Amino acid sequence: MKKIILLVITAISLIGCDLNKENNDWKRDNLKGKVKSVRETPYYVVEKFGEIQKGRIKSFITSYIYNEQGNLIEDNRYNSDGSLSRKTACKYDTNGNRIEENWYNSDGSLSWKTAFKYDTNGNLIEANSYNSDGSLSGKIACKYDTNGNLIEANGYNSDGSLYGKWTHKYDTNGNRIEANSYNSDGSLSGKIAFKYDTNGNRIEANRYNSDGSLYATDIYTYEYDKYGNWVKRIMYNNDKPESIDEREIEYYE
Repeated sequence: MKKIILLVITAISLIGCDLNKENNDWKRDNLKGKVKSVRETPYYVVEKFGEIQKGRIKSFITSYIYNEQGNLIEDNRYNSDGSLSRKTACKYDTNGNRIEENWYNSDGSLSWKTAFKYDTNGNLIEANSYNSDGSLSGKIACKYDTNGNLIEANGYNSDGSLYGKWTHKYDTNGNRIEANSYNSDGSLSGKIAFKYDTNGNRIEANRYNSDGSLYATDIYTYEYDKYGNWVKRIMYNNDKPESIDEREIEYYE
């Protein structure tokens, strides 16, 4: 189940917004300029003297490394003590399409592999995840609208049975404004509606139960560097500050 969910997240992250625009991971990750690496650290929130401040590290520290074409080549996750938790290495074809991801454990052993297939427009249409022994773990099949936006993803177990379905809606800028998840029997599992600022950063996420009732609202505020990339983000859950994320961004000269 975990691998299928990660497959869906990866599939969504690999989707371009417009077939007439250059698509790479800089664009997909909403990064401006020639970014070489991003190191992102999440913190718990503490309140001191009436001010919001960062506390201890909340979870994993993530390091993203890009090549000069703007494609992600490594995604490394570290524990709060700096030790490596896992590593992901990406491979690309001559068109810049990601064709393979290899996920490694902290000791360097292979955890699993994902292979990607594309249509003639460069849209990701299939992602297959394999266990370390080469056996199939799960599969994602994707469908698109005429603008190249992902509108449907179906997740399958290794035996071919449907695990779940996800559908998406977009605004005129190609921002994903609605995501719906469905169970294998076709019933709605939940819905998230998104709002964005003029920089294309997500500023609000409203989460709904299957019956349509709202159960959580996440609000995001940002601080930016001179390139327009955010370096600090505060997330509020139901008006309560929940986390502070900080990014160290390195650029190609």
